[in-house]
Amino acid sequence: MRSLSNSQKRISYLLKIIVFVSAVDFFVVSHVGSLKKKDVIYVIIPPILYAIYAGIGYVKGWQFAEGIKYPYFFLNWGSKAGAFGFTNELPFMGSAWWILVLLVFLILVALCYLAITNLIRRKLDRRATNTKF
Repeated sequence: MRSLSNSQKRISYLLKIIVFVSAVDFFVVSHVGSLKKKDVIYVIIPPILYAIYAGIGYVKGWQFAEGIKYPYFFLNWGSKAGAFGFTNELPFMGSAWWILVLLVFLILVALCYLAITNLIRRKLDRRATNTKF
């Protein structure tokens, strides 16, 4: 087994920076209310792509840390729980179940954000109609 190369580490850091900057940009300059309920599903695309990336790394034998072939405990396909099993020790359930739970959680967070942006948009609309020039 080999550890991540310097270029793989750079890509990992770059992805974290891009995601952070994109999130800040979205919250600061996005048009409030431009999201629709159907857009919420897009929130799961990056985590699915990351799970695929980590899965490829697991199969190829990458080491995300010294002697560890997975980046997070819930992506440990080789644990006693495996993909769809359950166990009494960490990670308690299989990687596929963790991924499903996390995707549902992300969709719920996105729906909460959508509700907040709709509330902000309604308040801004009311303020605009009450303002006289």
